[in-house]
Amino acid sequence: HTRSGFTIIEVMLFLGLSGLILVGVIAGTYTTIAVQRYNDSVRSFAEFLRQTYAEVISPETLGTGASNDYAIYGKVIVFGLEESSSHQDTVYTATLIGNTEIPSGSGTFAEELKSVDARLFCGSTEAELDSTVDPYHPLWESKIMNPDNQQFTGTVIIARSPTSGTVHTAYSTEQFNLKENCQPDNQSASTRFHTFLDENPGSFSTREDLNFCIKSGNSNIVRDVRLRADGHNTSAINILSDDDPEVKCR
Repeated sequence: HTRSGFTIIEVMLFLGLSGLILVGVIAGTYTTIAVQRYNDSVRSFAEFLRQTYAEVISPETLGTGASNDYAIYGKVIVFGLEESSSHQDTVYTATLIGNTEIPSGSGTFAEELKSVDARLFCGSTEAELDSTVDPYHPLWESKIMNPDNQQFTGTVIIARSPTSGTVHTAYSTEQFNLKENCQPDNQSASTRFHTFLDENPGSFSTREDLNFCIKSGNSNIVRDVRLRADGHNTSAINILSDDDPEVKCR
C-alpha cells in the first residue's frame, strides 16, 4: 500500500498560516489592552477631579488643615510642575485655607478669597503637622495636554465662596510649586500664592471652560475631559465623545 502524508511544502504552508494567525491574535489582544488602559486613565483623571469637588463640598473629609484659627475653603490643583517628557506627568493638590471672618463686602470669587487672606496649608513646624500636598499620577503614563497639543499648565482653584458658601472654580496660568515649596519647613509656595492673589485677583478666571486632552503613547485615541467654567459640583466634569461639537482635543 502507498503511505499518504503531508509534503514539506504543505507543512511549511500550515506553519506559516498558523504563525500569521497567531501574530494577528497577539496584535489584536495588545491593541485591546492598550485601549482599555487608555480608557482607564481617562476615567481615573475625571474621577480625580470629581473627588476634589466632593472634598470641597464636604471639607471635614480633608482632615489635616482643620483648625479653629482658620477656615478650610477648598483645594488648589497645580498642573505642569514636571516636564511632560518625564516618567510621570504628576498633578499636585493642596488645601486652601483663610481667615474665619466673613467679608462684609462682595466682589469676584478671587476678590473674596483675597479678602480672607486665602493661602495654602503647607503644615506647621510648631505643631509638626504634615503638608496637605497630595500628588495625583495619571494611569499608564498618560499625559495631560491642552487643545494646542502642549502640556497643560497652570493652577485651578476649586473652593467655597467666603460669603455665600457656593463652590466656584477659577483658573490661572500661574503655577505654584507645591512639589518642593509647600512643606512644614518651606512655606514659600503659600507665601507666593497669597501675594499673587493679593496683587492679581483678576488673573483667576471663572469664565472659561477647561479642556484636558488625555494622551497616551500606547493609544492613538485622544479624549477630551472638560471642566465647565465656574463649576459648582461634580456635574461640571464631562468626558466628551468624539462626535460632541464642543470637543477641542484632536
